[in-house]
Amino acid sequence: MMKVILITGGCGFVGSNLAVLLKTKYPSYSITAFDNLKRRGSETNITRLQKAGIDFIHGDVRNKEDFGQIGKIDLLIETSAEPSVLAGINSSLDYLINTNLNGTINCLNFAAKYKADFIFLSTSRVYPIKQLENICFTESETRFDITQNQCIPGVSGLGISESFPLHGARSFYGATKLASELLISEFNEMQGMNTVINRCGVITGPFQMGKIDQGVVVLWVARHFWKKDKYVTFFIFTTYSD
Repeated sequence: MMKVILITGGCGFVGSNLAVLLKTKYPSYSITAFDNLKRRGSETNITRLQKAGIDFIHGDVRNKEDFGQIGKIDLLIETSAEPSVLAGINSSLDYLINTNLNGTINCLNFAAKYKADFIFLSTSRVYPIKQLENICFTESETRFDITQNQCIPGVSGLGISESFPLHGARSFYGATKLASELLISEFNEMQGMNTVINRCGVITGPFQMGKIDQGVVVLWVARHFWKKDKYVTFFIFTTYSD
């Protein structure tokens, strides 16, 4: 049976790579990338997607009427987002909420219409800042290592688990993603929707456009490669399920 997959934010770094990967692995699947092309450079992925046999629809998750362009689906992968951890602080809070929260609600309602499965790309930024600052770590020659013994639950030498405390402030960006997670859990329980929430950490790879507030690994590599004067220091921690 052919699967029909909709990937919101499908011209972004994560969405476009997922689309190409899925189409390569499952060539019989019908895959559509849905994107508002707000981020400069995302439009360059349209040709790459179409060459891979992936359809493109110009639309915005903030506008539920834009979903009228799409027919029945079996799976919705929600990768659309305002990805900056500084969003709402140095930019519009309204846009952040409308995209990361209201947009997720529109995606959930559309998936529910067709009883489709739902995969949501969340973020490790749902964990509160002050709680993270209390993690015990040691400094080695080349890195910081989380120690095995901790006074906070849900953290060990393996990284951060789902049982890590969620009370406290985390950033406007993290709050919108956590609010989306809560709503997804309700759709899962109340409407029987099959859902997966993936709390991504620092992600990087081909076709990513790095900035200081998002895609920092690519930015660091690019500045190192082109020998720029300013460099970026970054920290990576992993998340895992208990």
